[in-house]
Amino acid sequence: MEKPALVNRRTLLVSVAATAVSVPRAVSAQSPLTIRLGTVRNESSGLAFYAEDQGFFTQLGVDVQIQAFAAGGQITAAVAGGALDIGCSNVGSLANAHAHGVPVSILAPGGQYSTNSPTTVIVTAKNSDIFDGKDLDGKTIGLSTLGDLQQAAVMSWSAQEGGKPNTLKFVELNVTEMAAALTAGRIQAATLLEPSLTYAKNDVRVLGKCYDAIGTQFLITAHFAMRDWLDKNSGGAKRVISALRMAAHWANTNPAAATTELEKISKIPASTIGQMNRVTYGETLQPDLIQPVIDGLARYKMIKRFRADELIWPQSKNA
Repeated sequence: MEKPALVNRRTLLVSVAATAVSVPRAVSAQSPLTIRLGTVRNESSGLAFYAEDQGFFTQLGVDVQIQAFAAGGQITAAVAGGALDIGCSNVGSLANAHAHGVPVSILAPGGQYSTNSPTTVIVTAKNSDIFDGKDLDGKTIGLSTLGDLQQAAVMSWSAQEGGKPNTLKFVELNVTEMAAALTAGRIQAATLLEPSLTYAKNDVRVLGKCYDAIGTQFLITAHFAMRDWLDKNSGGAKRVISALRMAAHWANTNPAAATTELEKISKIPASTIGQMNRVTYGETLQPDLIQPVIDGLARYKMIKRFRADELIWPQSKNA
């Protein structure tokens, strides 16, 4: 399994903003429907791979060249700098970029969180004496990314549990290191997402569905591009939207085939996938599934609150 790279958020945002201004975005007039798309080889970001393998891009007359990245932050920087046309990243990072003046626009949904199949939860060591949010007061919690959705979710969950979220200490760790850090006592809790949650199930105990403190259903990842690229290449963008919608419907209605595809793109064994909580995919872009993420980040002053419509490419509604 690939290890996700860690990206410092402040450094990333400065890099993105600077690159977006300094690097020209080249679009070939001879092949306007050749589109470079960056994504991560995991379930919540896998729609482009499904669309490619099922022939949906070809069917709609668009040549999508998929590039795999280790983390969504790298993709955001590549799209802003013109190395990619479209990317797939987590909604929290896109909201953060928008709030800092980077003109990203969401054009299609990706994976969705649901309380019925929680793909990210907060855990502690199996033998820990921590049992609820109040027990976490003053404790150290491991996150894969600081200042993002995971941190907002844990703080919101702590508050709902009667804890004191402002006393929590957060450290950034690779998700593959979380279970060992818990067992060694270096941290007292951590957010674990699939498939790491399934891999570590014998070493950890679930404290709660922390993402439920953001919403019982919301968009985890989304496909995006720079607003000016979308406006100049609206025809190609709309074909990509249609292909991703077809892929979402295919994956949602063909779980066995989607499992085979996920094993292929992620290298997670089918036996593990069969035990995992699974994401579903958005087939239409709904602002009310984006707003909870924005509100969660704004609640703890990570960004200034704005309306989800500001983050959505207006023409996506007509694709």
